Amino acid sequence: MTRNCHPTILEKGYKKLLSEYRRLDLPVSIAQRFGLNPGWNAIIGSSGCCGIAMSFQDNNPLYGTDQTLQDMEYLRTCIGRSLFEVASANILDTRLSRRSISLTALNALSQPLVSDEMLRSKGYTVGVEVKDLVRTDDYMVIVGYGGRVKSYAGRCRELHVTDQRPVESFQTTIVGETISYGPAGITVHPAEENREVLQNADVAIITGSTLVNGTFEEVAGYAKNARIRALYGSSAQLIPDVLFENGINIVMSVAISDPVRFEHDVMNAPDMETALRKHQSKYNVGCL
Repeated sequence: MTRNCHPTILEKGYKKLLSEYRRLDLPVSIAQRFGLNPGWNAIIGSSGCCGIAMSFQDNNPLYGTDQTLQDMEYLRTCIGRSLFEVASANILDTRLSRRSISLTALNALSQPLVSDEMLRSKGYTVGVEVKDLVRTDDYMVIVGYGGRVKSYAGRCRELHVTDQRPVESFQTTIVGETISYGPAGITVHPAEENREVLQNADVAIITGSTLVNGTFEEVAGYAKNARIRALYGSSAQLIPDVLFENGINIVMSVAISDPVRFEHDVMNAPDMETALRKHQSKYNVGCL
């Protein structure tokens, strides 16, 4: 990995993990298998270290196969290498496919560091619920239209959602005596309006997929004045310390507490997000 004058969040995560592994004398996991899916990429490592990250293959029209298609022969050369080597070899690549693999490795390496005990030992607050912190007069923005959106509708003064996908993708047309559009109480914006929408946010909830597509620094920067700046999703498994040092104050993700079940689900589960919620351990941690 070649350093530059402005290291990315993935580079910073790599450096933080290397420091923590040395400080705690943790064994370094070895890459054993990769799991590839149109929606996500996963890595199975030794010592129960597993990670996952969005692939962007089937859920974003902005990126073509030249960006998202995995080279399986290349991945075969990564088997048996340390997860630090896998992360380092791909961390500066401009292709989403390689950055996703780098993040899966970093997320897997982060697993020993996201237990409640470890997080509390660093003075972080475990069990933070963003919905309990949202105020009725808040201007709230969610970056990335997902399952969390509707759960926040009605909890705040305004709810705005930005997404790289076309706004029409999330719109329901209701035809009666008049024509109206849903979802009610939610304003959806294209990603081009991120700056305008986020700079006014009291609460900003940002998808972890920004770590994959290289927009994290930009999006988190737009939200710097928000009272709550949360990163969410399975792609957000990266060691929270580095996220807290770079503009985030709450992380909502999932710890791979059952690596055997994770490997089974990588092979068999039709919906990995549901499998993660059902079989692994959610964690919400804050540095408030």
